[in-house]
Amino acid sequence: QTFYWLVICMVFLNTLVLTTEHHKQPEWLDRFQNAGNLFFVILFTLEMLLKMYSLGFTSYTRSQFNRFDCFVVISSIVEFVLVTLQLMKPLGVSVLRSARLLRIFKVTKYWASLRNLVASLLNSLRSIMSLLLLLFLFIVIFALLGMQVFGGKFNFNPQAPKPRANFDTFIQSLLTVFQILTGEDWNAVMYNGIESFGGVGSIGMMVCIYYIVLFICGNYNPAERLLGHCRRQSGRRRLTYECRERGR
Repeated sequence: QTFYWLVICMVFLNTLVLTTEHHKQPEWLDRFQNAGNLFFVILFTLEMLLKMYSLGFTSYTRSQFNRFDCFVVISSIVEFVLVTLQLMKPLGVSVLRSARLLRIFKVTKYWASLRNLVASLLNSLRSIMSLLLLLFLFIVIFALLGMQVFGGKFNFNPQAPKPRANFDTFIQSLLTVFQILTGEDWNAVMYNGIESFGGVGSIGMMVCIYYIVLFICGNYNPAERLLGHCRRQSGRRRLTYECRERGR
């Protein structure tokens, strides 16, 4: 229990240090954050080495969480060395610093319900990838259909610039379809499509079917399947955990 609460407190303090970073911060805060990062790197490295020593390297690497924890610790060490020696450009440093955020997941080792949820998501990864592939094919099909129907027709007003969301090229069509799926000003894109075919009082009103079908099918069907699958996996993991607890 003491070790458990010590790790939880260290993760909490590490999170607090990460939240202090902001734009144009004073130099003393930079020094404090660097010292805090060095402290937590050393602390979590010692924790990893102690677990390796007590469990043995083979037993330690048998756990998926321990392998993930080892990856986070090694990434933090590499990031600290590269930043200290100034061997990397700022963009690369920012990417490596994001590894610090992964330390928060150490809480899942000691929080049973959260650990079951994370394990359910990891077990569902293959199904999630299949759903994402299906969603990508859905986007490609509607992007190609949009190019055939609306390609080059959004410049209906010569006195105004062409709308940024258009279907003139395949890449732009993909971005427009993705914008519609996110719901970001999708009704304005639909209205531009209606205007490109003569407006509301003509056959242009029929093209709204394309946007409505895209918005409804692209938003609710994959999302519901994904959430339903995750709920089923989470329920199975929770049932397994409860059975193990009763067996003890």
